[in-house]
Amino acid sequence: MNELLERRYRNVLWLLPRSYRAEREEEMVATFMEFSGDVPDEENPRPRWGEIASVLALSMRVRFGGAGAMPRYVAWGAAARLVALLGLGFHAAVGTFTLAILFPQRPDLATPPLTVITAALWVTAFVLLMRGRTPMAKPVALAAGAVALAELVVRLDLADPFAPLNAAPQALNVVVPLAALLAGFHDDVPPVRRRWRAIGLAPAAGLLLRIAIPLLLESALWQSPMLWVWVEPTGLATVVLVVAGVICLARRLSAHVPLALAILGTLALLSRLPLVAINDVSSRPESIWVSSMGQCLALVVMVTVLAVAGFRGLPSVRQGRAVV
Repeated sequence: MNELLERRYRNVLWLLPRSYRAEREEEMVATFMEFSGDVPDEENPRPRWGEIASVLALSMRVRFGGAGAMPRYVAWGAAARLVALLGLGFHAAVGTFTLAILFPQRPDLATPPLTVITAALWVTAFVLLMRGRTPMAKPVALAAGAVALAELVVRLDLADPFAPLNAAPQALNVVVPLAALLAGFHDDVPPVRRRWRAIGLAPAAGLLLRIAIPLLLESALWQSPMLWVWVEPTGLATVVLVVAGVICLARRLSAHVPLALAILGTLALLSRLPLVAINDVSSRPESIWVSSMGQCLALVVMVTVLAVAGFRGLPSVRQGRAVV
């Protein structure tokens, strides 16, 4: 047997969880060596890129609740799927809000085409995912993310030293739900077809926001600018996350729920920080800074408590395997 190639195959298998390697490593190494043939060490043999990719894909499935995974990894898979669903739901709500604003306007050069495309793709991806059409939802969501990131790059002002601080949270709000979508919804996860009533919640929230903001702009927002921090999409998402976190802790839900809410709360916190760090009191009311700081403090407390509850509720690695 080729010792060099065998050692390299074992190094590749370190991508897999230790518990999985303990049961399958010898079998997998023997299979790889059988198909590799007899190659002497002098030829410096290495695992094929396709084999490395297959091990990496298997590692992702196992770590996010694939068939036969440990209950701990099943919980992480459920958390990733919840992050993807809620993340795409947020983008679908904002997309509906954006389309509702642009729809009455006359289409002309002033209408940003990338914004329209991104909004439509987010809504479509969310609907497909909620209806159980995951293979179709993934490329649509990736296209939406690519267009959103392209739009972010186009709007990036390199002359502004604070531009990266503003752009980084927006990019993470796109990348993290997409990563959760790809990692959590793998081939071992059966599709779940949800009702149209549940699917309509996100677009309905966007339409409601489209109706409410103009009414507030005509009255309270002019007199109390601090309200804007609470009624714009990220501000409302912050309120929803804090309320959801309180309910989750009160009901002691499964570990994947507080973990998912902690991840989303961290994204919301990063989106709020620029309002605190870059606030120019000379050009912005101090009440906006105070409101932003209050949101950040609430998110820090909630994310910390949710993360602690989630990690404590995770099943032990020593527990037996579960089937998705």
